[in-house]
Formats: sequence, C-alpha cells, structure tokens
Amino acid sequence: MGLFSNYDKVGPGVSKDPDKKIALFRYLDIAVSHFSKLIILNFIFLIALLPFGGIMFLEYFGLGNIVFYVVFVLMGIIVGPAICGFSKVLRNISCRRPVFIWTDYWRAFASNFRQGAIMGVIDMFVIVALSFAIPMYYNMAQTSGVFNVPFVICLVTAFIFLMMHFYIYLLIVSTNLSLWNILKNSLFLTAIEIKTSVINLLVTVVVVIAFALLFPWSVFTIVIFPSFLGLLYAFNCFPAIRNRVIKPYYDARGERMPELSYVQPSEENEAVFVDTPETEIPQEPPKKKKARKIR
Repeated sequence: MGLFSNYDKVGPGVSKDPDKKIALFRYLDIAVSHFSKLIILNFIFLIALLPFGGIMFLEYFGLGNIVFYVVFVLMGIIVGPAICGFSKVLRNISCRRPVFIWTDYWRAFASNFRQGAIMGVIDMFVIVALSFAIPMYYNMAQTSGVFNVPFVICLVTAFIFLMMHFYIYLLIVSTNLSLWNILKNSLFLTAIEIKTSVINLLVTVVVVIAFALLFPWSVFTIVIFPSFLGLLYAFNCFPAIRNRVIKPYYDARGERMPELSYVQPSEENEAVFVDTPETEIPQEPPKKKKARKIR
C-alpha cells in the first residue's frame, strides 16, 4: 500500500487513541487475547471453592437442615475472599495491566481476607433468607393478594442486592473503604450507573437461564463462563468506580491518582508535539530543473 500513497497530502494524522473501539469490541478483544488466562483463573477459583463444594455435597448424606444452613452461611468465610482474588485479577485484565494469575489471585485472597470473609457471610445469609422468603410469600400470595406486596419487595431486594455485587468486590480490592461505605457506594453506583447495572443483570439472567435449560450438559461450561462473566462486570463497572470513587478521593487531596498510570496514560503525559493536521499546508513538490545542453 505504501507504494501508492501520496505522502504530500494532508490527512487526519496519527490517531491519538488507536484503541478507541466500540465497547463490545474492546471487551471481546480483551477476552480473546487473555483467553488462556481466563480459563486458568476459573480453575484457580474452583480450587479455592473446593471446601464450599464439599460442604454442599454433605446435604446428600443426611445432614440436618439447620446444621446445613448454618454451615452454608459460615462457608462465606471462604467464598468471600475467593471472590476477592477472582475480582482483583479480572480488574487487572480489564485494565490491560500485567497479570500473574496464581500469585495475584492468592495475594488478593489474603490481603482482602477480613472484608471478603465478612461480606461472604453476609451474602450467604441473604441467600438463605431470600430462598425461604420468596417461595413462602409466593405461596401465600396464591391464597391472599395482600402477600403480593412482601413477595414483590423480596424480588426487588434480590435484584438490587445482585446488582450491588457488580461493584462490591471490585470496591473491596480497589479501595481502603470500610465495609459499610463499600455497601453504601455500591448501592449509589447501582442507581447512578443504572444502565450498566441493568445490562450486567440481563446478561447474567440469560447465562443462568441457558445454564439451567442445558443442564446437566452445561456443567462443563463452569470452567469457561465464570471468568468471562466476571470480566464483563469488571470491564463495565470498574471505570465507574475509578471515576466516581477513586478519582474524587485523590482530587480532594490534590494527589495524583495511581490508576491513571494504567488506564489513562495519554491524559497524564504532556505532549511534546501537537498533531494539528487541519492547519497543515501541503508542501509543494520541488520544481524540476531543465537539463542543460552541453554544446
């Protein structure tokens, strides 16, 4: 192509953001380029959840219901930190940072263990509570319409709590906020970024429905889909966390945001040369000199 190019013609110049694509294409680009790492991350995540899986299998061996649910809630101590490590690696991948899957995962697992464990226990408790409340109020609503109100409240609470989780664990691994402030900011971000929250929710619902319809064959996809779904959450939600939570914190203190060194290098580096093709004047080609005749 270079053989037929006209280098004297004024053009648009070099793009200042060559990676600026449609969000879907950028997500697919990241997912495809990190495909093997995402699969490895799924296996590590499953390894971290092995104790939880073992407890779940005990249900089939006659473990009492009360004991089972108590143990189920307490297993949040493992589930929460496991999700923290999962979220930290996916956040770094979504930001195109260097990633060392094994070490980064377990380092985030350990460094966020306290908040992750507390949040994991809260999650398990809410799951148990809603698993009782929703069917109970649904059955009661069949006999009396009055119970439609608590049934709808439970459903709305479940969806809001689910959408908050698009932000909760990303906030845990990205900030030093208290757990209360993390929950509060997650609720605000869910409302402020409602479009993103709804998109994530719809994709999640579609994946869960497809998994249920294709069961038991869909069990094999458990080593593929979790990290791709988690990458979607990090890709969509971490920019909102960076702009609405992290950046204001550093701006209020007049400090440089560390995140910029990864995700916004073009805004931090002062340009030495400014490309302004619209003001350029085409250079006239040099006039050919007539050859002198030798007498």
